[in-house]
Parts: sequence; structure tokens; C-alpha cells
Amino acid sequence: MGWKVSNTGLEVIFSKSIPSLVNSMWKKHVQEFLNYHGLTEPDIHSFIAHPGGKKVLEAMKEALNTSVNKLSHSYEVLKNHGNMSSVTILYVLNEWMKDSIPDQSYSILSALGPGFSSELLLLEWI
Repeated sequence: MGWKVSNTGLEVIFSKSIPSLVNSMWKKHVQEFLNYHGLTEPDIHSFIAHPGGKKVLEAMKEALNTSVNKLSHSYEVLKNHGNMSSVTILYVLNEWMKDSIPDQSYSILSALGPGFSSELLLLEWI
């Protein structure tokens, strides 16, 4: 992930290897994060993920060994708005906030960034 500076402005560059990085680096990052908090995938109600593209979301679903339901709003926002860079995560979070999520449920908010950075945040719904 990076930027190309041209006479017409900035153009984002996405590597075709992002899904494979999700299955290796990101998967390990999420597993270590869950372990640190004493949680497993079944303990997580939803994954509030930056929808970097359909192939990226499919790789996340595979890496997490989870259902599409736990990523449903990421797919929905991608379909309706596309990938608007990392700010897209706020649109996904807004959609989950409209749902009736049981108190004390956990979600993981996840965004991917340039140079393949990965940010994770554990949320507890109240």
C-alpha cells in the first residue's frame, strides 16, 4: 500500500499481495491480540473491519475462521460506498452501532494501513 504522486494528484497503490499478508501477518496479529485478552474467536460478536476490498474481506474471514455475519457491515459498506481509505472504518462502526448488540459483547475494530500496518482495538458493548 502506498501513494503515487502524479501531475493530477495522489493515486493510491494497492499490492495484489494484501490478501496473502492478511492470511499470514494479520492473522498472527489478531491471534496474539485475542490471546493477550484471554479471548477466542467465538467470544467475539463482530469484527468491525476496514473493508480494503472484497478479496481482503474474504482473506479476513478465512484467517479468522469465522462467519460472514461477523463481518457483515464491512461487506455492506464496501458494496454501498467502496473503500474510502482507512476512514471507511468509521462508516462500518456506525452501522454496527445501529444494531442491537447484547451488553458485554466484544468486537474487534481493525484497520489496515500503508506499509501493511495493522491496528486493533477491543470494544465492549454496553
